[in-house]
Amino acid sequence: APVRSTPIGRTSVGKLSPTHEYALFYGDEKAAPGPLVKTEKEMRRYPFSDENGRYAWRNLLRTGTNDRRADRPKLHYPIYVGDDDALRIPKMEWDEQSSEYRILEPPRENETAVWPVKEQDGEKVEKNWERGWERVSQEAGEYRVQRNGNGSGSGGISIHFMQRMDVESMPKTWWGDAKYASSNHGAKVLKELFIDNPFDFPKSVALVEDCIRASGGGEPDAWILDFFAGSGATGHAVVNLNREDGGHRRYTLVEVGRHFDAIILPRMKKVVYSADWKGGKPVSRKGLSQLFKYVRLESYEDTMDSLAVIPPSQARVELLESSPALAEDYRLRYALGVETSGSASLLGKDFADPFAYTLSVVRDGARDDNAQVDLPETFNCLIGLRVESRRRIEGALAITGTDAEGRRCLIVWRNHQEIDYAALDAWFDRNRGRFDGPLDLIYVNGDHTLNAMRRPGETWTAETIEPIFRELMFEGDPDAAAAR
Repeated sequence: APVRSTPIGRTSVGKLSPTHEYALFYGDEKAAPGPLVKTEKEMRRYPFSDENGRYAWRNLLRTGTNDRRADRPKLHYPIYVGDDDALRIPKMEWDEQSSEYRILEPPRENETAVWPVKEQDGEKVEKNWERGWERVSQEAGEYRVQRNGNGSGSGGISIHFMQRMDVESMPKTWWGDAKYASSNHGAKVLKELFIDNPFDFPKSVALVEDCIRASGGGEPDAWILDFFAGSGATGHAVVNLNREDGGHRRYTLVEVGRHFDAIILPRMKKVVYSADWKGGKPVSRKGLSQLFKYVRLESYEDTMDSLAVIPPSQARVELLESSPALAEDYRLRYALGVETSGSASLLGKDFADPFAYTLSVVRDGARDDNAQVDLPETFNCLIGLRVESRRRIEGALAITGTDAEGRRCLIVWRNHQEIDYAALDAWFDRNRGRFDGPLDLIYVNGDHTLNAMRRPGETWTAETIEPIFRELMFEGDPDAAAAR
């Protein structure tokens, strides 16, 4: 669908000035576009409403293409109209040979036969009705009679029908509304949020909203994925849609640009806090209950930046100096792995205090020696956990959920200095009843004796987190496996 993205046109030399872009929609054979919200202009075309929705009155006499009797003869039939304006379809049968209906009963004494006939240039022209007789007879309440002396048939009678607005109609192929313009609507929204527009050519939120609706996102439980989040317009649009209809749509945004911290994150906080902003300040304070989390993936550069090289011991130095061949082999094959094995980025630190695990990384040219790492959240991702609950209980973090293999898990994170072996056993004994349903696996950081706490009938197994964490973290890396 071409989208009118720049009404005034972009500057160009030697070619036409483009005013549009394209929105591309993909689906399989069973996919169909979702409907869009009707515009005010479209709503005005249907000025009346009842319990079945909005409608407009239209003349039943067909106009335009195929409006003559010869075009569609089965749409040429009489409608009997009573003195009380009641409609009735007479008994009739179709004659193939003459291509017309044989009328099997005359009008009653109080009825007038109205035919689809119109006078043009002093002559009566046989035309068609908009609808077949079966539908007219079944939907009598959808029609009205007007007696104005200028209608078709005897007595100047005209028949009108309710043309209802189709709220499920497909989107059109031309998206020309001014609200879709990035140059106006997209930039204006960011300016109201941040005072200055910090992003070039941000997408219009209204355009993204309609793209989501057309792609099935009109469903209240849809999940919207944007691999190129840009300024965060997709997340903004999903929040707007949920606020509009009380839906529970979820969104996942992916972005590699440095503007994530400067634009996307504060933008999402702001649009959740208030629906409207002006000059960087909230206007309506129509807030929304929302939980969102963001995950920063460790890059190759992060890993290299945080490597800590520990020189070999004096005994190892003396051994290497005694054998040049051994020293060369060590330097080429083992030195980097051995001397950096204690690095935090290679999980060389223990998890004695999992809530204070840090990396030394470089951000925007400056080194941060205490970049916080969320080990519990990382472990959830590694085992594919669908989290059910996350609670702080007596100094420990207890997470329950189902892993990628469908096993119900309890994950316990503790500070070893605060909760040792004995304290962990006592903690579990006091709190085991707080975790609903049978457990299949219990994970605990550090050594433990929880398996001795199993009761008759219980089938769960307790595992230590660290070795599983390292195995999953470096899964598929033969060099890392060899180093381990």
